[in-house]
Amino acid sequence: MRLELGIITIVEDVLGAPAERRTRFDWLVNKPQPTHFKETYPAIMRLFDEMGGDRSGLLTKTEGPLTPDAYFPEPYHCLFEFDELQHFTSFRAQTLRGYPAHIPLGFDLRLYLQFCAEKLTVALQKGGDSFRRKTADFPFVNGRGAQRAFFDTFRDWLPPLHGLRPTVRIAEFEVAEILNGTLTGAAARCHIRELLKRRVEHVT
Repeated sequence: MRLELGIITIVEDVLGAPAERRTRFDWLVNKPQPTHFKETYPAIMRLFDEMGGDRSGLLTKTEGPLTPDAYFPEPYHCLFEFDELQHFTSFRAQTLRGYPAHIPLGFDLRLYLQFCAEKLTVALQKGGDSFRRKTADFPFVNGRGAQRAFFDTFRDWLPPLHGLRPTVRIAEFEVAEILNGTLTGAAARCHIRELLKRRVEHVT
């Protein structure tokens, strides 16, 4: 079983709501559009340029949906992302440092930057050969890793612009004791509940 599925199952139990696993949104696609990013479009394109992105490659790539790990409907009305080690690259740190102050977040930004600083080398290694390949929009070695970090930014910035609550994120390092089997059952649910209390409305 993929790690994210086990954590999502516990989150479902804590929230008392089933997650939708393959939900798509018209505005959550792999190419930044002015109509989707609205007032943040200049900022997302500036970040793209700072990351070494290629605008001609971005223009010509095929548009496709970005699927979140999960979506929790009302009363939560938010995306949920479980971030494994390979998400915590130097590229992700670069995107996080570029977040506008007014973007509401469902995770601890400083903690995520700390994880990136600690894990950036092994995160790229975990990504493997797929991370090291070039992409049309990031045509350099480790371009796939840069692209992943860029898409994570979409999942954070876009939902509040389109009526959703902030995207909730949990990093694998925050639930290590669940993943290694030290915490199970009620103890695991209690741990997830405490994490969610700081990130999701209506959790008590």
